[in-house]
Amino acid sequence: MSHPFLDLPPLSAERFAAIEDGVARLLDTRQDVLITQGEALLPLEGAIRAAAGPGTVALNVITGPYGQTFGDWLRDAGATVHDLAVPFHTAVTAGQIREAFAEHPEIDFVSLVHAEAATGNTNPVAEIGEAVREQGALFYLDAVASVGAEPVLPDAWGVDLCVIGAQKAMGGPAGVSAISVSERAWARMAANPGAPRRSYLSLLDWKERWIDAGRKALPHAPAQLEMLALQACLERIESEGLETVMARHRGAARARLVEEEAAAGVHELP
Repeated sequence: MSHPFLDLPPLSAERFAAIEDGVARLLDTRQDVLITQGEALLPLEGAIRAAAGPGTVALNVITGPYGQTFGDWLRDAGATVHDLAVPFHTAVTAGQIREAFAEHPEIDFVSLVHAEAATGNTNPVAEIGEAVREQGALFYLDAVASVGAEPVLPDAWGVDLCVIGAQKAMGGPAGVSAISVSERAWARMAANPGAPRRSYLSLLDWKERWIDAGRKALPHAPAQLEMLALQACLERIESEGLETVMARHRGAARARLVEEEAAAGVHELP
């Protein structure tokens, strides 16, 4: 019995690396990019457990359900956590971030969700990133719901750990994700004795066995179909143009808002 999906040649290390390079272009980043073999919760949890531990003082911004989860992971890793929660129908501001720093100047880690899938709100990461840089803290960003619909620029925004998934605005597969990692973040992980090692959560294992080894041999069998679907998704976005893709999402969001307002009997003033 033959089927195109059953007769695929093995995914080579060269092709895996090329797909990672496509993610880097999408994020306009020169940081290391790792494609992780699982839904985005894998790198989201792995990054927190690698970069945070006893002695870490974290500002965990809660603008939706995932911020609550990040706080749980941070506390479980041994970090001291200061939650900054705002109503789920609002966004956090850079001013609120600076106020938290003024109250807790020992903060050295900030976790934030860029766009909340549950509410549609988007946090102003560029302005927040500037405040985080002033503090000198490590900046962790969940950009799973925003990538493809909003600009996601780890380098320009000073994001040290930026996690994306393809299953939302990118229109890709759910079973594969990616993370960009700054040199500062790698150094923080290497200095953390509690960072996962010999574990599926270990970003350091991937760094040593894949990136540091020159991306010549894959540490384990890749999720072939998901990787090919991610590659197709990236190629489609590059071909169409990211600005065009984001504009289509903005147009769809405006149309949905008009529908909801009409259903609720809300009318714009002339």
